Amino acid sequence: MVKNYITENIAHLVDKSGETQDDFGSLFDLKRGAINSYINQKALPKIETIQRICLHYEITIDDFVNRELATIEQDRKTSFVNEPAEGYGIVDVKYIELLEKSNSDKDKLIKTYEERLGINSEKSDSA
Repeated sequence: MVKNYITENIAHLVDKSGETQDDFGSLFDLKRGAINSYINQKALPKIETIQRICLHYEITIDDFVNRELATIEQDRKTSFVNEPAEGYGIVDVKYIELLEKSNSDKDKLIKTYEERLGINSEKSDSA
């Protein structure tokens, strides 16, 4: 049987957010009992619920199901000399990792991303 980390990851997200199970559940139209049954491995959420959780926390479904989020976060913290700048999320980090792996059109990708973030690199270069 293939291991999944859904229950551990829901418990991790509840703990990390500092919310109660009620508060966490209300984000996704779930009752505390449902969250409790997920955490206690008595039930698994529907795919739609998993999708909503992943969208809310900006994580991939693959990571949510197949990897321990606490471990992923720890790996990311140790892979950076400094923490990513405020305002950067997991999606941004994944985009930056793609930039680092890509050798073609790196400047174009960076410019596109800066435009997405509303950064004017010409101003910052001349400052």
